[in-house]
Amino acid sequence: MPHPALSASIARVGRAVDTGADPAPTDGRLLTRYACTRDEAAFAELVRRLGPMVLGVCRRVTGEDHHADDAFQAAFVVLARRAGDVRPAESVRGWMYGVAVRTARGARTMSARHRTHEKLVPTPPDRPARTSHSPDADALQILDEEIAALPDHLRTAVVLCELDGVSRNDAATRLGIPEGTLSSRLGKARKTLAHRVRKRGIVLSTAGLSAVLGQVASAAVPADLIVQTVAAAISPGTISAPVATLSNGVLRLMIAHKLKSVSVALGLAATVICGSLLIAGDRPTPNTEPRPLVAFADPPKPGTTPGTKAADPKPLPKGPNKILFYRSGHLTLIDPDGKNDTKVSEDRGKFFPGTAKLSPDGKRLAVLLQPEDPPDARDGRKLYVRGLSDPEPGTDLAVKCQMFSWSPDGTEIAYSNFVDGPEKASDMTQGIVNVVTKETTNLKIPEGHLITDWSRDGKSFLTTKTNGDRTNPIARLYLINRDGTGEKALTPADQLAAFGHFSPDGKRVLYTTVILPAKEKPGPSRMELTVIDLATGKFAPVADIPLNAEVQGYCWSPDGKQIVYAWREVHEGKPEDLQMKETESFLVVCDPDGKNPKTIASEKGSGQWIITISNVDWR
Repeated sequence: MPHPALSASIARVGRAVDTGADPAPTDGRLLTRYACTRDEAAFAELVRRLGPMVLGVCRRVTGEDHHADDAFQAAFVVLARRAGDVRPAESVRGWMYGVAVRTARGARTMSARHRTHEKLVPTPPDRPARTSHSPDADALQILDEEIAALPDHLRTAVVLCELDGVSRNDAATRLGIPEGTLSSRLGKARKTLAHRVRKRGIVLSTAGLSAVLGQVASAAVPADLIVQTVAAAISPGTISAPVATLSNGVLRLMIAHKLKSVSVALGLAATVICGSLLIAGDRPTPNTEPRPLVAFADPPKPGTTPGTKAADPKPLPKGPNKILFYRSGHLTLIDPDGKNDTKVSEDRGKFFPGTAKLSPDGKRLAVLLQPEDPPDARDGRKLYVRGLSDPEPGTDLAVKCQMFSWSPDGTEIAYSNFVDGPEKASDMTQGIVNVVTKETTNLKIPEGHLITDWSRDGKSFLTTKTNGDRTNPIARLYLINRDGTGEKALTPADQLAAFGHFSPDGKRVLYTTVILPAKEKPGPSRMELTVIDLATGKFAPVADIPLNAEVQGYCWSPDGKQIVYAWREVHEGKPEDLQMKETESFLVVCDPDGKNPKTIASEKGSGQWIITISNVDWR
């Protein structure tokens, strides 16, 4: 008799599978909906759509149907845990192909070990095992493994065009790339595959490779297997021991690989850049004692831009003294004392944490939304502006970007965009858009800089510059004139500093510092908030942030007398033990030195990597 939890989960999931999801959304939209809202019907539809391909891979690689079923379920458990990692979302088929091969190889290894150590005759499987090992079967198995070993962008092209039979035009549209680029990827993938399978003893011409690819078949997925798979993926208590072992093994490998190869592209502000710095754990811990900036830069006097005469900063628009933050799928406004919590967004399936800011007067909201059309999904999110009480999404400013900052008077927005992809991970573009006319102006910001704030006199930008070196990373704050000249470092080269925000009077900057473990004392890296005084060149950490905290956002109060920051618990333990471990996030208001902290909001999430509170702004 099934476990009560399993029966309840299967019943619930069965209803989701029966009702299904709207077949109109693309695979990428379904994945985004699940990643943002944990929509079970969307996930069930993904299992339906991707299941035949995944089961076909699992059966070819394992060679036995009953082990293939375990690998099939494990592959979708991995998708449920790492849905947010699939970028662009429309590449989910190629991503799942690679995961399916990994889980199937794990199942094949487990089976071989079992046969080696098990002396008794095993119980016959419910479904007959597949025992065919013809040359064609061997070739297909090798081809599956080599397709999985291709880089993500090449594998996705092969899966869509060669295996699923999608036209090049349609595939390019889904992925948001020119058709010529897709054709180039297919040509490179074929050449790579032919070379790799030749090294494994299978010689194929281009025509022969195409013929073998044509034999890579999908498999019909039994309805009960779909229901069990969705239940296992969204209800951890229902996962069988073999499926848990297989999925945990793949998740461990993925997390380890991610820590070693995080892209330089800065997707979620400090969280991502700090992830890219974790791999440099053998560098000495930077000195955090206050030190004068004049050793490496001559900072401007408050209210001035390098190379100009001092001028009084213009009065800033006065806001309502409200804090904006992301909370469990919605943007929320709250008073600094934690009262009057009000949602200001409803369509939570289209934006991600860390992508919204209030105008200086606090009356409008600028937000980055996921594009509706797949062609736009790869090269940036779309920038919208609306009044707080206006219907979503608001006015489309016809700008795609990853980061942005309001001008001091609220008439313009400066933005930075970069392509988060295998070929152009470091490409960045900068510009300014007028929020009324939508007129855009390109900025000539030096290479490698991302705009993180706009000076209160409107004449300069605060930027973060990284070197892109994964083994010896550098992250540093700079002040740059609006025309791209006068580049001045604000932090020392041996301090890993990122994502600064000016205080309202322009005299101080609040930013993230990454503290790496000393070589003689291995351990995890950690994040600190630091305040730098531009007049004296001294800096100091914000005190009393817990050692197990991962900072998720921060900014100044409108009067500069306080700061607010969001942080999430970081647990110790193996990745597989932390996947569904309850994790709490907090929103804290304190003095700029960290004293007098007050938690004004908290939220719990079902997993170490679930973001429940982030994206902080105060106007």
